[in-house]
Amino acid sequence: MIPITIQAATFIVYISFIVYRYGVLPSISESWYVLPKGQKFLFTLFTFGIGVPMLFYDSAVLFLAGSALTFVGAATEFKSTEWIKDEVHYTGAALGIILPLLYFGFNNGLWIPLIAQVVGTIIITLTKTPNKIWWTELLAFVCVLFGLLNL
Repeated sequence: MIPITIQAATFIVYISFIVYRYGVLPSISESWYVLPKGQKFLFTLFTFGIGVPMLFYDSAVLFLAGSALTFVGAATEFKSTEWIKDEVHYTGAALGIILPLLYFGFNNGLWIPLIAQVVGTIIITLTKTPNKIWWTELLAFVCVLFGLLNL
């Protein structure tokens, strides 16, 4: 219960801070670019705060997902012209979302988080929702959190 509490608190505090200070951004990762130089580390702490606790669930898949999320915080400059930074960043984010959702379904028969993510992402994509990636990422956190609570 401690890992999920850390993850939820980290997510709520960081997202609330960003929205209060900068509003809804194109993506959560975009927050690294809007934070002042002395506060950019907050994005890395955020990704570590949701990724590192994943290492402590009793699952190699969730361990890998958590590791991937920490890579997102290490490869912060996803707009960089250095190909490796954006590849690591995007791959880490994708694995950090997809792996847990597949794990919940295949290992626990809990398909609701994956279905909710897919349906929600389609709705977000097909509507005139601004900042689509931001809302898709928030939905992903809620779906993964739901899955973790039901392990």
